[in-house]
Amino acid sequence: MNPDAVWRAQPWGREEILVAEPAKRVTERLRGLTVAELNRAYRIAGLLLGNAQDAEDATQDALLRAWRSAGSLRDPARFDAWFDRILVNGCRDWVRRRSRVRFIGLDGQAPEASSDPFGVLLERDAVLRRLTVLDDDLRLVVVLHYWGDLRLEDLAERVGWPDGTVKSRLNRALANMREDLVEPSGAEADR
Repeated sequence: MNPDAVWRAQPWGREEILVAEPAKRVTERLRGLTVAELNRAYRIAGLLLGNAQDAEDATQDALLRAWRSAGSLRDPARFDAWFDRILVNGCRDWVRRRSRVRFIGLDGQAPEASSDPFGVLLERDAVLRRLTVLDDDLRLVVVLHYWGDLRLEDLAERVGWPDGTVKSRLNRALANMREDLVEPSGAEADR
């Protein structure tokens, strides 16, 4: 058996060795593909999760998951879609875990958001501030569409939802965000 071979889990539970591509080559290929995506992935995770520490952890987890499942990447040209799906699912996991576990600093005080770049950004920008009040699925659609530069069809593919669901969630998210962006005189704020 080749110790450098990559293992791939089969749906029926049996594992198969991919001898054609040693682990070193898979790692190099994955490294080349991820370098271009890291900054984008970190920004998306930061906007979805709301702080830098969780964004760093989620991005690192996504890289680890991608490396472990590198054998499932059939078409390197579709790496961005494959990696986005891993990242988005990882961010969803982080949000679920965060809702169950509440972190409090050792001194009993909650950490200040002002030292966190995403916290500062979310506080300063009116549109981004509205992201924080959206539920997780609505925030996901807005971030991936506008900050991830994904077409709605591509977004639907990455999150595994029908096109109509993505469109309706985007419309609902934008309607929710517009509510606070309306000036007291009744005219909408400049966008």
